[in-house]
Amino acid sequence: MLLKKSKAQISVEYLIIIGVSFAILIPGGYFFYKYSQTSNEASIRTQITQIGTSIITNAESIYGLADGSLVTQDLRYPKNVRDVYILNNQELVIKYELSSGINEAVFFSRINISGGYQYGSAPRSACSGGSLPPNCGNTAMTANIPQPGNHQLKFESKTTYVYISQLK
Repeated sequence: MLLKKSKAQISVEYLIIIGVSFAILIPGGYFFYKYSQTSNEASIRTQITQIGTSIITNAESIYGLADGSLVTQDLRYPKNVRDVYILNNQELVIKYELSSGINEAVFFSRINISGGYQYGSAPRSACSGGSLPPNCGNTAMTANIPQPGNHQLKFESKTTYVYISQLK
């Protein structure tokens, strides 16, 4: 009789140990998941900021050079980028998606900028030439293929603005 009680007690103790282990592991796993998600989103925001700042800096740098000057830049878009476009010839807008929804990062330029390609669903525009066309207030900046990865941009100094296009 003593042997049966001992086996039952061991089984109950084993179940209690398993229950306590799950009580610790499940909340721990949840907190780790939330922390890693927050860390990943902070990394994406940092990448977007670096991309936008780099595009504006290159555009402003090339503008100061002679008309027709060219500079290329390699960028790596994260998979969360949905649209990149120019608004009112002086604002670069990068739309990206996080767990909280669609976000926009806006970068302001001190010079007129224009682009002739599209990324995602941004409106396409035929802006090119020597002077800034009047209908180029809102232009798309990236190719019509919303793919993450490497993109090569070309910055070309025009008379009154910088034209940004995609090489590959």
